[in-house]
Amino acid sequence: MPLDLLITVPLGFGLGFLIGLTGVGGGALVAPALYVILGLSYQDSVAVSLIYSVFTKIAGAAQHIRQGTVLWRVTLLYGLTGIPGAVVGSRAIYWFGDAAERVLPFVMSGLLFGVALLIVMEAALRALAGRPKPFSPHEVTPVGVVVVAVYQTMVGVLMGMTSVGSGSLVILSMLYLYRITAREIVGSTIVIALLMVIPAGLTHYAVAGVSWSLLALLLLGSFLGAVLGARVMLRIPERALKVVIATLVVAAAAATLAKAW
Repeated sequence: MPLDLLITVPLGFGLGFLIGLTGVGGGALVAPALYVILGLSYQDSVAVSLIYSVFTKIAGAAQHIRQGTVLWRVTLLYGLTGIPGAVVGSRAIYWFGDAAERVLPFVMSGLLFGVALLIVMEAALRALAGRPKPFSPHEVTPVGVVVVAVYQTMVGVLMGMTSVGSGSLVILSMLYLYRITAREIVGSTIVIALLMVIPAGLTHYAVAGVSWSLLALLLLGSFLGAVLGARVMLRIPERALKVVIATLVVAAAAATLAKAW
């Protein structure tokens, strides 16, 4: 336990600080850190990361709900249609057996590089906000349900297998499909991610269990780090912050790729 305290709590503090500083979801940082730094198996890293995300997203979701920045029709459509894929992806890791340890880290690395690219392209992507969109966020149409359901099934599977994608990939599709403000996109995406990570995390726990002591130590450090990181964020220029975020995600992707290789 003393060794765990010396390593895991400071790691949790660092992760919490970076999440509070950058707003990057836990899947892009926590799972690679557990896999590379603590040496957990790939399956355990993803499982702990998803359950970790449940606790860290609750506060953010509650805050956005209070602020009224959650569009509930879009949020429930994305969240509920993403659950089946999240459950399937979470179970698929254990269906693959040893192959998961050899193959899925490369999938995670690819997704992380993709997330970094989306961050770099954010300005260009936000230019899409002024273009006509096929669907309205205030009504649900059969075509819209089918399009979102197909997309979210794929996102859910990837998230269940890698813990990555419930944020960045959802935001990307919203920018193409709906005319929504930036605040509404952020608020809705956090609640969507929460709706998806809860069943994904429970599936991992039901199949293989999770180290609650490790999770508790991570969260102990993370809550303190997140508060400090959020305060520091207010003092950093937005452009510099985006560079920090992209650099962190690329570093996580490279480290995961190097270990998997």
